[in-house]
Amino acid sequence: MKQLNLVAIVGATASGKSAWAVKLAKKFNGVIISADSRQVYKGLDVATAKVTKAEMDGVPHYLLSVVKPDEEFNVAIYQKMVEKILDRLRRSHRPKVPFLVGGTGLYVAAITEGYQLPTVSPDAKLRARLAKQPLTKLIEQLRRLDPDTAVDINNPRRVIRAIEILQAGGRPAKTKPSFEVLKIGIQLPREKIYHNIGHRVRTLDWDALTRETRRLMRAGFDFNSNPLTAIYYRPVKDFIEGRLDRDQTIAKLIRGDKNYAKRQLTWFNKDKTIHWVTTLTEAERLVKSFLETPD
Repeated sequence: MKQLNLVAIVGATASGKSAWAVKLAKKFNGVIISADSRQVYKGLDVATAKVTKAEMDGVPHYLLSVVKPDEEFNVAIYQKMVEKILDRLRRSHRPKVPFLVGGTGLYVAAITEGYQLPTVSPDAKLRARLAKQPLTKLIEQLRRLDPDTAVDINNPRRVIRAIEILQAGGRPAKTKPSFEVLKIGIQLPREKIYHNIGHRVRTLDWDALTRETRRLMRAGFDFNSNPLTAIYYRPVKDFIEGRLDRDQTIAKLIRGDKNYAKRQLTWFNKDKTIHWVTTLTEAERLVKSFLETPD
């Protein structure tokens, strides 16, 4: 069976990952596997900037819109889904190159670094107790349990889950993946990222975004649940309910996206195996060299 080679395309939100990935996949006979923790949900399209059918340009995309917003989903489930996709690609008579694309650092790391995730059931009482604590206290507790934690400490939900796992005696381990990995990061000046964020928010289809949010409200989904903590939904809900005007909502969306980009860059900058590039041509050269390297 031929050795599988996986290319990860990472970077901050609004850095152009999706567009680059489509061009690279078309050039190198690839498919795209999303590594976005919000785009896995059905009906969460406008707010998560989910790639459209037209933008896919004929390239197969996996793990977009695969679960409902009220279904349980986590990195362990994601990892199993990706492993099944990679196994099918590996066994195919016409193998394609998998491009793992997204800005959820933990999802990318779970695949490219071979995480072995412990199976620990949710503890509702522990979660409720931890949720009452300030984030600073949660981080202190997490670091006492695991001084070398790789968890996104700016994300309270992930910090609480990490504490839950560690208190139950579980600890993620790493093993070498059964495939070769090339990680490419899109490097843009921070001001360019912020400009892109502002442009994206100001030019998005406002009517479509409010319709999407109203549909989620009518369905009775919890806006404090994991899927709907995506940056756009709660401010737009506040707009719909009259607590914010449109300009205030847009400003809040831009601010939220900028803070998210900072957290993403903090995560990815810790990974010294990422090859940071500024042009698509550089990325193409890296992929070409990677795929031509003998198994």
